[in-house]
Amino acid sequence: MSGMTETAEGSVQDNQNREQFDTARARIRHDIKSRLVIHGFFGSVTYRDVQAADNVLSGSTIEVTVKGKTAERSFSRQEIEDCRLRVSGAVLAGVISMVDELSA
Repeated sequence: MSGMTETAEGSVQDNQNREQFDTARARIRHDIKSRLVIHGFFGSVTYRDVQAADNVLSGSTIEVTVKGKTAERSFSRQEIEDCRLRVSGAVLAGVISMVDELSA
């Protein structure tokens, strides 16, 4: 019985972690689109999840496409999850860099 409890608890923890990750990615997407609008651009933002050898989500590559130009950056899961309340740190620097690259 305890084996099932551990599995259920692990599943709940995985779901909470995934929710934090997805919340942070949504915030990052919104930040990117807001920065693009300032430059008069509208573009698409896509993600490619990066998985470690043990099938654990280890991060994501964010790709931004505007008028046929593409910029992308990869971030660790922790860097992304740290942005669930506000985009900051390495992710913010990467977002600014991508927008600058696309607006040049």
